[in-house]
Amino acid sequence: MSWQSQALVVVLLLAAASLGGAQQTLPAQQILSQIAAGQPVHYDGIAITGDLDLSTLSGQQIPAAIVLVNCTIPDASFDGITFEQEALFWGSSFGNASFNKATFSGRADFVNASFHQAGFAGSVFHQPALFDGVLFENDVSFADASFGLDAFFNAARFLGRADFNYSDFDSYSYFRGAEFAGDAFFSDVDLSAAADFSAATFSGEANFIRSRLNEPYFGEVLFAGPAQFGLARFTGLSSFGGAVFANEAGFGLARFSDAAYFSGARFQELALFGLCRFEGIATFQEARFEGDLNFKAATITSLLFEGAELHEGSRLILNDTEINLFRAHWDEIQGHVAWQPGAYLALVENYRRLGWSKDEDDCYYQYRRLNQAGKGWGWSKIIDVLAWVSCGYGVRPSYAVAWSLLAILTFGLLYWMGDGIRRSSKPLSGPVEVDSIPERVSLRNSLFFSTMIFLSRGPIDFLPIGRYRYYVILEGILGWLLLALFLVTLGRVMIR
Repeated sequence: MSWQSQALVVVLLLAAASLGGAQQTLPAQQILSQIAAGQPVHYDGIAITGDLDLSTLSGQQIPAAIVLVNCTIPDASFDGITFEQEALFWGSSFGNASFNKATFSGRADFVNASFHQAGFAGSVFHQPALFDGVLFENDVSFADASFGLDAFFNAARFLGRADFNYSDFDSYSYFRGAEFAGDAFFSDVDLSAAADFSAATFSGEANFIRSRLNEPYFGEVLFAGPAQFGLARFTGLSSFGGAVFANEAGFGLARFSDAAYFSGARFQELALFGLCRFEGIATFQEARFEGDLNFKAATITSLLFEGAELHEGSRLILNDTEINLFRAHWDEIQGHVAWQPGAYLALVENYRRLGWSKDEDDCYYQYRRLNQAGKGWGWSKIIDVLAWVSCGYGVRPSYAVAWSLLAILTFGLLYWMGDGIRRSSKPLSGPVEVDSIPERVSLRNSLFFSTMIFLSRGPIDFLPIGRYRYYVILEGILGWLLLALFLVTLGRVMIR
């Protein structure tokens, strides 16, 4: 065979392969005719030409099943249409598709479909709605939609704005691994059953304002944009464990009727829980806060905060907050609690109820220090300063011990260096100026004498001379005062 013949054979084979692999086409009018005749529609892997417009369909009902899988549908309008049987579109590629106010009486299956433009506003799904793996290339609206049974949006990709405002989910909803590249609006949404958003990604704003969420699960979710849950109502266990809030997390005025789980979550900006109401346990153990954590005027039944990490400069705002139980040791939050007298006193009372005496003392001590720092100079501040340096506001008995040892040492050195006391081999009977006291005391004896004067009275074989007699009186008075402070402070700590 010549080379010209061989080339001709190759060309013919390539042409045949090309024709065999080409997608078959079907006019939209043929499908419309089948639907109008009440016949089922079942096509796989075809390319529909023309507009598939059912808006003029008589009675606006499709009585038989419609199956268009792995098809290419450039333009389709199903507005107001009622699908009496199954509507299966999985794997199909839509150009401009509108299902606004459509009713799906049977199963609606759009798994792995793709939409250039799509609208499902006001649509009603009486049976399970399957949108797993769907790609929405532009804005899509499910506003006012109603899902009577389970709704599946696992691994769905929303590249534009996703609008679910005012929609109702009467059964379980699944958004596991969904990707919201634009803003996602779920405000005023009613999620009556459990909602699973685990491992989803919200690159834009995630808006759940005024929504009602029953057992929502946001574990390991990334909120790259602002997360807004203001005025939301959470029922059942609400889980945000391991979630990352890269932008502001707003939960102001939200209400958690059951346990709220935020353990391991990471808040990189402001975490706002002002005026929130936690009726169950709120768990923030091992959570990390790089911005402020604001619980201003919130009502919290039980807050578990052990192991939480507050970044340097982050504030824990508890102003006007009602906390029945707050479990976090003082050394974990010290230096982060925003100053407000009521907040500190509430924490002191909380530690007293828990029986955490050390935390109670440390918190009270910090409260008094900050309170003192805010006072102008006057008798009140002077008394506060004395209470601070002498006994640590009644919670540091070691302060009184330190001052006592310092006083004993100071007076002992003073007596020894000034030769202010003398020792006699026998008690003196006359004035010290008349009787001879030949022996000068050592430093050790001076410290012994100072200790005895500080604790009670000096030994009779040691006598002060000259002006040092007045120093003895001063040391005795100071000793009684410091011993009294020490005993009172120690008694308060030990009895408690």
